[in-house]
Amino acid sequence: MNLFEQIPNWKFYLLGAYPAGPLGGLTLNIALAVISIFFGLLIGIFFGLGRTSCRRYIRYPCVFYIENMRSMPLLMIVFWFYFFLPMIGFRLPLFWVAVIPLSFYAGAYQAEIVRAGFLAVPKGQMEAALSSGMSRGQALLTVVMPQAFKLMIPSFVSFFNSQFKNTSVVYIIGIVELTQTGIIISQRQPNKMFSAYICMAIGFWVVCYSMSHFARRLERKLGILDYESYKPEICRDDLALLPLPKTVKRLMITNK
Repeated sequence: MNLFEQIPNWKFYLLGAYPAGPLGGLTLNIALAVISIFFGLLIGIFFGLGRTSCRRYIRYPCVFYIENMRSMPLLMIVFWFYFFLPMIGFRLPLFWVAVIPLSFYAGAYQAEIVRAGFLAVPKGQMEAALSSGMSRGQALLTVVMPQAFKLMIPSFVSFFNSQFKNTSVVYIIGIVELTQTGIIISQRQPNKMFSAYICMAIGFWVVCYSMSHFARRLERKLGILDYESYKPEICRDDLALLPLPKTVKRLMITNK
């Protein structure tokens, strides 16, 4: 295996057939992830807040959507939109046929992030805002939502990694993203199949690792985690299911 033999194909891995053809490759995966997360966030805010409602006729439909979407494979949802939209008269470009199921799938997961973020804000914040003369809408937008979104940001960044990897399933409907580019190259050059698939893996790894690193820096900047106690070398025997032997504990204390 020689990865350098894939250097002539670097543009195809990154951009697909663009500019001679439609955009593809790794760039298309990133575009699908960003757009679907944006629309998924709008869906997630609506259903996440709806799930916290005390009115059953609002909460139950939201729970139904969230739980069913999270219980189904993304591949099945993509197939449904791909085959059923033309049957009911909607003929969309292939790109949007991929964006719609990805957005609905992302919306179900982001709804839970939104719900957890809003519930993490103490109830006293809303009560204090209302007592100062604000309306419920003003209190939600100016007091509760900024605090909630600060808590949600690291989860959203981490979810981007998951959603970015999920975009690889749309190759099944003929979209030439990174996975499909690697398949095309491996079919054209069967003797270079292994290096083609390694290049695909490297592309996914670079983006996911970069976003994970960005999430850690963002958490540190926002001060969400206490990084004085969040260090790789720190061990907590009180959190261990099996406590350490006394001899090992004495050795650890001596080394400190």
